[in-house]
Amino acid sequence: MLKINQIFNKNIKAILFDMDGVVIDSEKLYSQSENTLLSQYGVKFDSSDWIKIKGCTESQFYDLVYSKFHLDIPRSELMQQGRNFLKNIFSKKLHYMNGFIEIYSLLKEKYKLALVTSTGDELANHINSLLSIYEKFDVVITSSSSKLHKPNPDPYLIAMKSLNVKPNECVVIEDSIQGIKAGKSAGCYVIALEGSLEKKFLLDADYIISNFNNLKNNLLQIN
Repeated sequence: MLKINQIFNKNIKAILFDMDGVVIDSEKLYSQSENTLLSQYGVKFDSSDWIKIKGCTESQFYDLVYSKFHLDIPRSELMQQGRNFLKNIFSKKLHYMNGFIEIYSLLKEKYKLALVTSTGDELANHINSLLSIYEKFDVVITSSSSKLHKPNPDPYLIAMKSLNVKPNECVVIEDSIQGIKAGKSAGCYVIALEGSLEKKFLLDADYIISNFNNLKNNLLQIN
């Protein structure tokens, strides 16, 4: 593990945020889709499945569903049911992660900001309609922006190209194993946010925070 002042060094120009479980408090809402929708079709994930699911695209998620469970419902139909369910619950319960607005306000004055998510356009656009999330970032990367997805580095490489920055000039903030691998493979510093996964699953990151207030207080001490 590095120290926070080693990560936020004088060369850093951009902060690249994952979305689900980092910018927005959505991971618990995704898990509700299993209990209320997917369970109707006999889908029941164990804890090892959820570790794989965090940070994956919609397509990767349904690849797992249909490889593990024998479902009668067509894939496209279940996917649309899933999107509709999530849009409904997001409209009622979605909000920013605790401390995100404060850390965003601190970082936006000094760094370029990118949103790099595995979420597809339909759901990401719905989230934007609720929270006006896109306006907070200089670049927005969704699952449609690249052919390869996390844990491949491509989404972050595309974001860096759009921002005109180099990997050693970037800090990635992630909450999943897939995302940490993507950020590290892209050559960036990676900070992991606890919550979606336990700390023991995040040890490949350069630094781990329990919440954004933790990061904000550390940054105020070095700036």
